[in-house]
Amino acid sequence: MTYLKIKTTLVVILTFVSITAMAQKNVFLDQAFWRTNPAVDQVKAEIAKGNSPSELSSNSFDPVVMAINAGAPTESIKFLLAQPGNDVNKLTHDGRTYIFWSASRGNVELMEYLLSKGAKLTIKDSNGSTPLNFAASGGQQNTKVYDLLIANGADLKKDLSSQGANALLLTIPSAKDFKLVDYFVAKGLSLNSVDAKGNTAFNYAARAGNIELLKTLVSKGVKYNDNAMLMATQGGRGAIANTLELFQYLESLKINPAVIGPNGENVLHSIARKPKQEEIIKYFISKGVDINKADKDGNTPFINAAASNTDIQLLTYLSTLVKNINQANVKGESALTMAVRSNTADVVSLLISKGADINVVDAAGDNLVAYLIQGYNPQRGTELFEAKLKLLQENGVDFSKAQKNGNTLYHLALAKEDFALLKRIESFKVDVNSKNKEGITALHKAAMTAKDDSVMKYLISIGAKKDAVTEFKETAFDLAKENEYLSKNKVAIDFLK
Repeated sequence: MTYLKIKTTLVVILTFVSITAMAQKNVFLDQAFWRTNPAVDQVKAEIAKGNSPSELSSNSFDPVVMAINAGAPTESIKFLLAQPGNDVNKLTHDGRTYIFWSASRGNVELMEYLLSKGAKLTIKDSNGSTPLNFAASGGQQNTKVYDLLIANGADLKKDLSSQGANALLLTIPSAKDFKLVDYFVAKGLSLNSVDAKGNTAFNYAARAGNIELLKTLVSKGVKYNDNAMLMATQGGRGAIANTLELFQYLESLKINPAVIGPNGENVLHSIARKPKQEEIIKYFISKGVDINKADKDGNTPFINAAASNTDIQLLTYLSTLVKNINQANVKGESALTMAVRSNTADVVSLLISKGADINVVDAAGDNLVAYLIQGYNPQRGTELFEAKLKLLQENGVDFSKAQKNGNTLYHLALAKEDFALLKRIESFKVDVNSKNKEGITALHKAAMTAKDDSVMKYLISIGAKKDAVTEFKETAFDLAKENEYLSKNKVAIDFLK
């Protein structure tokens, strides 16, 4: 073996070791740890071992959120809150602060502590919810939670969701009885409340499918409209599918089963996403609902099913009803495109066997390879990714071909920030120095986005040219100098010269 080959091999090995060490699992981001109800001393011991008490996961959950949601001891949570990087109004998953999570869990003691430390109740998460509405929509039944929020400035009448729904409307799908509904009525909310689109308490309750509750609302004079049918198809918490009995009850009230929603969707757009719905789909088709209807985004019920429904029997049935298995939405995404990104290998295989076009390209010029990379998620394991990759290879998909914008597998993979994926790509013999339409190589992109030097060193070890320039005559070294993260963390970049 030559000196150059030995040197290159060592660089790859050392880079891999470096990445592996950096990617060691933070025990605080494992909910199983918090379910053991660790005391403060245990938390301190884990911090001493190098586990970060403030690190955000890829989904922006941090140790405090994990601890709250697992019902960990309040004293341990308070200790975490005292650690650097855990400000009381720190934004976590979906833009929520700790008061959101504690309210949703009904942890009044922790809520009081957070409020004493300056927790704000005016913050809205990325879905437009305040802590009050997040707790209500999550089904929190403890009225002390709402008492505390109201006492600290929450306004039941002004505190609305992004759809204009108040707490009474949001909580009614989770209602097991009328105690919480009566509580909100006593606080000034009306049982006849409506959201911005005219949805009533009946419509919201239809989501959960509790027919007795719906009958009680009708007996109390609560109105309803056709949109109740669409809301019923959404299902309750956890997207649990509703029953045929519910839809038949709604139809008995003269609620239109063929209603069309504001985005051009019918009931099948939601129902097709859920498994074991063949009987209900047949029912709605018998009522004149169009299985091939595209909504305003161009998505059909079949495209929606292909994106997330793993029920092969149902998808097989639906495939016999679609007029065009290659029908695409406004973005140019077909059922196969969706399945490659986010469904199982079995679904991908089924669609291909039914004639789905493996050469489909979306409106932006991206092919199935780009969607496969988009769906890559190492936290869920690589078996699914590898199974779909193999299927595409066996059916002639060219992984070395660049996208319309010139992005190669390396460009695409860098966005996932996963070293194992970069290593996997090496076997496809893609030109690591290929430039996209913006004149950017993989090394250029890494230099602009890297948080450390490991990926850049790896790319160089497999042949990336340090002297390659962009359209503006910038080298990777020039771009790395402008990377604020690298400069802030004093990452040496002289190896790029």
